[in-house]
Amino acid sequence: MFGSAARRIVPIGLRIVDALHLRWALRWVYGHLQPGGRMWVGRLQVRLGFMEGLLKVPEADLVKSMEASLRLLGEPARTPSAAYLEFGVYVGTSMACMYRAASSAGADLLRLIGFDSFQGMPSGEERDPVWTWQPGQLYSDIDLTNANLERLGVPLSRVELVAGWFEESLTDATRDRLGIERAAVIMFDCILASSTRAALDFCTPLIRDRSVLYFDDWSAANLADRGLGERRAFDAWLADHPEMMAEERPDLGYGWDSQAFLVTRSEPVKPDRTIRLPGDS
Repeated sequence: MFGSAARRIVPIGLRIVDALHLRWALRWVYGHLQPGGRMWVGRLQVRLGFMEGLLKVPEADLVKSMEASLRLLGEPARTPSAAYLEFGVYVGTSMACMYRAASSAGADLLRLIGFDSFQGMPSGEERDPVWTWQPGQLYSDIDLTNANLERLGVPLSRVELVAGWFEESLTDATRDRLGIERAAVIMFDCILASSTRAALDFCTPLIRDRSVLYFDDWSAANLADRGLGERRAFDAWLADHPEMMAEERPDLGYGWDSQAFLVTRSEPVKPDRTIRLPGDS
């Protein structure tokens, strides 16, 4: 098949490029592509299993941070009722980091559940003159993500992936079907405020007492400084849920753009409420 042949040829071609010291030329060409061209190259990379430039997190730092989070949460994170929830799985790198962290922290019973459209970024109105992401960007279909998880050493029996746009998949029925009882650690890699808020609302009844929340693109493109993106969603969610207290935890950070919080619930779980973001129609 073309795919398997290409997977063998690409590494050989890259070795030739490196031998001729032409890697800079590839970067120059990629940097001058239109957004649609970059998206096409990204999808081709995923299909070929060539992950260079697509792994968006510092893996060693993230594993260390996730392990520290599990140790901070203690015994509740080591029970069968605890889950790691990830919103925006892409090619599965962060999920693989949590698998390694859970193994190291003695949390082998922690459930690993990921949500993604597996169609790339959604369309929407969250755009401004410096916006970086476009609809369809960060694409990986579920089969490609599963293949990459296996490549990273993660048994697929340990992971549950839920495909679909968040407004369709993040429902009470999904929560009941999966039997999720408690969110120990939550990764929001959503970028958009609307997607992040949908994920936060889904998680609200699952924060039973304490949970560690990661926001992967908190400061990307100066979104946090401008009150946009994941920060906008989190601020609005906290305002609507005074029972939730958030403590910023820079010791759990793992990259320039990320932000981590320890969120503590001060009163028993109440039924979900659907709250719109300020300014939403």
